Amino acid sequence: MYVTELSYKLGHAAGKRAFPAPAASDIPRSDPNPPMQQPVVEAKVVPLAEAPPRPRVSLCIPFHDEAETLPLLLEAVEGFARDQAARRRVDIDAIFVDDGSGDGGAAVIERAAAEGRLAFDLRLLRLSRNFGKEVALTAGLMAADSDALVFMDSDLQHPVALIDQFLDGWLNEGFDIVYAYQAPDRPLSWWVRASRGLFYRLMNATADVPIPPDAGDFRLLSRRAYEALRQLGERQRLMKGLYNWIGFRQKGIAFTAPPRTAGTTHYSPIKLGLLAIEGITAFSVAPLRLAVWVGVILAIFSGGYGLWTVFEKFYWGVSPPGYPTLAVLISMIGAAQLIFLGVIGEYLGKVLIEVKGRPLFVLESDVTHRGETGAQGARHQG
Repeated sequence: MYVTELSYKLGHAAGKRAFPAPAASDIPRSDPNPPMQQPVVEAKVVPLAEAPPRPRVSLCIPFHDEAETLPLLLEAVEGFARDQAARRRVDIDAIFVDDGSGDGGAAVIERAAAEGRLAFDLRLLRLSRNFGKEVALTAGLMAADSDALVFMDSDLQHPVALIDQFLDGWLNEGFDIVYAYQAPDRPLSWWVRASRGLFYRLMNATADVPIPPDAGDFRLLSRRAYEALRQLGERQRLMKGLYNWIGFRQKGIAFTAPPRTAGTTHYSPIKLGLLAIEGITAFSVAPLRLAVWVGVILAIFSGGYGLWTVFEKFYWGVSPPGYPTLAVLISMIGAAQLIFLGVIGEYLGKVLIEVKGRPLFVLESDVTHRGETGAQGARHQG
């Protein structure tokens, strides 16, 4: 066991590493996991995909207050890793990202790994606080160094066994991204179905890149796909949109999520609404264009109404009522102005966050536990 100190810079300038790499003398030459970097915008030519002779696949699993489900998840990953090593000759490792959990979830993983009987290498990243799922996924993305990367949730509603079909699509059919989407006939309450349907309709009606309905984060990305994703440096992230923005050949697989075995969902209708606003403003300027068209329509309506009042006065001699008409017009125009000031403010807020250049996350610790096939013990960073 050895310890490598990392120095963190919160106020780094845009384009610089959030976690500067230590001197070469501080890192052993055999170190398999160099210090992580956060996304830096850099255009690169993406090489053609090549299937390695013995692929290595990393499972990126963020978690927040899921201590009850983690033992069952570790057991499922254990069985899957042994099966893939024997049947496909595919090596599996896992990157768990603790997104500021308060229920001791990281300790559950540490205890399981300390027993030394896991069939896969396990890397545990602990963020200094709760940064949100999108950022936790990005932390795992930046730590990955395998032939393919699988994003999945820790609540057991993403079946580990389905990854076998992901591997078929990647290794045998040549897809760079294989994603799972919820089967349309799955049982859902009416308000959940309506809210999700509205979310995807709004996203696909306004975004330049369509998002497959009911497709979440559960997916496999080839090395060239996740390295392309790693180049995207925005801090306001909606991973569902970024997966499709990078392109590549993609395949969807329908599945029905099993019910939760423990815990409760962390998403509510309010959070879904905020996520929809985040996605629309992150991938489209349609709300700003809508403001222009509403202004044009109001101008036409106001001009037409003005001409009508003049016509009534000189042709029929009728004086239009003043106060009610004035109150309605002022209220209507004022409401439209406030709504679109809020839209502009949403975009300006995004610009402010990007210009500040803060790192996406702060890493509290980085520990790697070797499985049965690797070196025994743990390697610590942080």
